[in-house]
Amino acid sequence: MKKTVCVIGGGASGIMASIAAAKAGAEVFILEHSDRIGKKILLTGNGKCNITNLNMSASCFDTSGDGSFVEHVLDAFSEKDLMKFMQENGMRLMVNRESYVYPESEAASTVVNVLRRALQTVGVHVYTGIDVKDISLTKGKYFIATNSKSFNADCLILACGGKSFPKTGSDGSGFTLLEKMQIPVLPLYPALTALISDKKGLKTISGVRSNASVTLLVDQQTVASDYGQVQFTDYGISGIPVFQVSAYAARALQKGKSVTASVNLFPDLTLEQITAQLKKQCKQYGVCPIEDALQGFLHKKWIDYLNALFRFSRYPNAKALPEHVIMQIANELTDMKYTITAVKEYDFCQVTGGGVPLRQIDCHMQSVSVPGLYIVGEMLDVTGKCGGYNLQWAFSTGYIAGNHAAT
Repeated sequence: MKKTVCVIGGGASGIMASIAAAKAGAEVFILEHSDRIGKKILLTGNGKCNITNLNMSASCFDTSGDGSFVEHVLDAFSEKDLMKFMQENGMRLMVNRESYVYPESEAASTVVNVLRRALQTVGVHVYTGIDVKDISLTKGKYFIATNSKSFNADCLILACGGKSFPKTGSDGSGFTLLEKMQIPVLPLYPALTALISDKKGLKTISGVRSNASVTLLVDQQTVASDYGQVQFTDYGISGIPVFQVSAYAARALQKGKSVTASVNLFPDLTLEQITAQLKKQCKQYGVCPIEDALQGFLHKKWIDYLNALFRFSRYPNAKALPEHVIMQIANELTDMKYTITAVKEYDFCQVTGGGVPLRQIDCHMQSVSVPGLYIVGEMLDVTGKCGGYNLQWAFSTGYIAGNHAAT
């Protein structure tokens, strides 16, 4: 007799779990509380959907649990397996920036449409606009009460996502269900997000984008760093290198620790080289105002920022700028301190940190305390870097859970 598998959540992990379970012989249905499935996928990769990365490894993921578990998941359904799956389902792929894998159409809608067609092909029943109100387990059967009707299943896969981008349906409601089932959940926090600061002068440099390094310090100790294009905003800093270190900031702020971000606008140059270049500019264009002397070396908004900080109007021209002030400017450009007061919340962040500890599930994504219950994707305490890692995690955990639930 076929097993009946209920998947709650129609995102990447839920869709993959459903396809895998159906191909393994189960009768499968998805319950999705939005008006359609795959909404969050449409937002990934700035609408281009970076589905995975050729440089996939456990070291690209952050978890409070066992890193070897992450490695097991990636081995069981790797980036190559995902690419093969997509290609077998009619999708042409392309690799950008040496390792970032996208649909050749560069449209996330292509990924969603291919996945929807795959669901239809294997006979998965999809119910949208369904809000799950309660789950009970009696005599080995799951009973799922919703806002419209009740469902029965032999196995249940929770693929509800986290709290990031709640407008897509990822509102954290899955964790409420877990609480009712007495499954522990670690504190949630926004991850892969921007950092908020009360630093002075932010409006002056708002809108500037610069290749820079970002180093995060917690209680004055370095915990993470990254390099890339940083976006300077009127509330703080954003961009991929900021996203990569943001989880550390969010967790530290939850615990009441001090968090500082240090931005270096010239990571490829030494402090001495920056100082020498500033001196050269001031000497070569000594008769000019300082603002004019620094043109070409710095973006005008950075010059305005430094002007406000060091009050250039005190000096008649560039050659009058004291050496100790030049050294202070060089220090500011290479070690720009941001006291972080908060992180951008769930309507901005790309993924949710925290969730179900890995010790609460086995190697098949099945709960160790509730038989027949599987937990996948963003609901687990695993956060990948930017660059296709979180979608790979969603697809991998979904595939493993669906395969096992059907057997």
